[in-house]
Amino acid sequence: MANPEHMASTTKEKPVATENEASQVLNMLTPKKKAPKRRRTRSHNSSPSPGRGFFVPGFESPQSGAGHKMMSLNELMDAAKGVTNMYLAHEIAVDKDFMLEKINGEEDETKEPTTFEAHIKKVIHQAFWDLLAEELKEEPPVYNQALSLLEDVRKGLCKMLLPSQHRIKANIMERLDLELIKQQADNGVLDFDSYSVYVLDLMGKLCAPVRDDEINALKAMDRKDVVKLFQGIMKTIDHMRLDMANFMIQQARPLIMSQSVDYEKVKFKEFLETQNDGLEFTRSWLMRHAPSEEEHAALQGRIEEAKFKKLLVNRILTEALVELLEWDEYYSLPETLTMDNKRIMALRDQTERTSVSTAVILVAFSNISGFIIPMDSQKLKETIKSHVDILLQDFLDDISLLPLLPNVALQVIKDINDYLKAKGKAMLPDSTAKNLQDQIAELEDPNHRIRDLVQKRIVDFIKQAISGSRSAPLQIPPGLTLCQKELAQIAGGFVRLVSYNRAVFGDFYEDIIENHVLFKSNESGNKEQESNEC
Repeated sequence: MANPEHMASTTKEKPVATENEASQVLNMLTPKKKAPKRRRTRSHNSSPSPGRGFFVPGFESPQSGAGHKMMSLNELMDAAKGVTNMYLAHEIAVDKDFMLEKINGEEDETKEPTTFEAHIKKVIHQAFWDLLAEELKEEPPVYNQALSLLEDVRKGLCKMLLPSQHRIKANIMERLDLELIKQQADNGVLDFDSYSVYVLDLMGKLCAPVRDDEINALKAMDRKDVVKLFQGIMKTIDHMRLDMANFMIQQARPLIMSQSVDYEKVKFKEFLETQNDGLEFTRSWLMRHAPSEEEHAALQGRIEEAKFKKLLVNRILTEALVELLEWDEYYSLPETLTMDNKRIMALRDQTERTSVSTAVILVAFSNISGFIIPMDSQKLKETIKSHVDILLQDFLDDISLLPLLPNVALQVIKDINDYLKAKGKAMLPDSTAKNLQDQIAELEDPNHRIRDLVQKRIVDFIKQAISGSRSAPLQIPPGLTLCQKELAQIAGGFVRLVSYNRAVFGDFYEDIIENHVLFKSNESGNKEQESNEC
């Protein structure tokens, strides 16, 4: 970007705007009047699986009208691997509590598999153990499956070791020598008991303290029941591998975080090289926040000034980012944000639940202010809100909200009557209670005046938090003191997400805004000027 001081010294006819002047001109860009909100229903595509945030490399969406980009299988696999690695680096950097939870889609064995993949895996594993049991029952015993099992145990133990643990690995390879074990099997002298004792002893030394109970339970089992014992051993080895993986993630986190921004930039550029248009939805998202023709005319040609353009780009991007807090799933999420899909939707849902919860309190107290002692007002609000928040936990979309609100209204009335009874006052008149029920039921409409006003204030507060244009502490907006805790949670989570996202994709955003968003506005202004001249 050009140096403002240098530009001030070399430009005479058009002095560079000061920050105050630029801000005044930017204030001419009034926020666009929002269309009425759609009634939101739960999307079937709102929770993509890890690594699926980006489209399959080489596939172009039908809406673009472009042809397919041909790729070899190796190119496809390399691109997919790059996206997966990028996803993992992103998760570790963004989520300080990130941990691997399961290996290879492991599910609770006491429950029915929830996916076709898990069902197939369960069937195959059970077939293995059934065959092992049958072979060991034969006379003489057959050890084909047993040899395969001990090989898997050896691999599992070795994978848990750190690179520096050479001696332990050498000891494992020596004690679980597959050639020796095969000779013992061929001679009918394979002693599973001695191997299980060695394996369990080693696992006890290698495991994290959290696995001590599992190891002790295995040691207490009947070692004659080879199948059940080794089923437990293999399951615990998987758990220990998971523990080791999470330990390594925690150890590597500082290094990953220090390099993740540059790493993601490189990987995303590699992804874009596999696409005909890998920023289609990102561009559409930003262009929805382009200045209108009237707003562009008000800029009076100052759009080319460096400092002014920087402020304008930042404003457009800020407006686009806060749209995420009210995201309409009619639109496809920008490609640059798909890895944060779950986080964005969770923040959006939390914003909406907070808006409804706060609106319920405001509606309630607008009806009962004459019944409540002022000094008790805040405490009663907190009591009602704690109960309302519990009832709204199942609020996932506007359809699910409709059957919840009658129960919310009844709970509000109960809490108020409990308060009045404790103060020795008469309960709410039936007419007041009925009016309160009706007004709370109306909050189902996302365009309800109070609900919409509360949500607008929340979003405007978050907008100030991410704009970076204020040095003074942010003030809680009027009426939102009651939801201060939720407001801090939403703001904190959104600021972290936005800061990291802008660090990785800021250059892409600036390029799109300068060359597509502002260019489009500038083009419209030029056409209007040419028309006037004609």
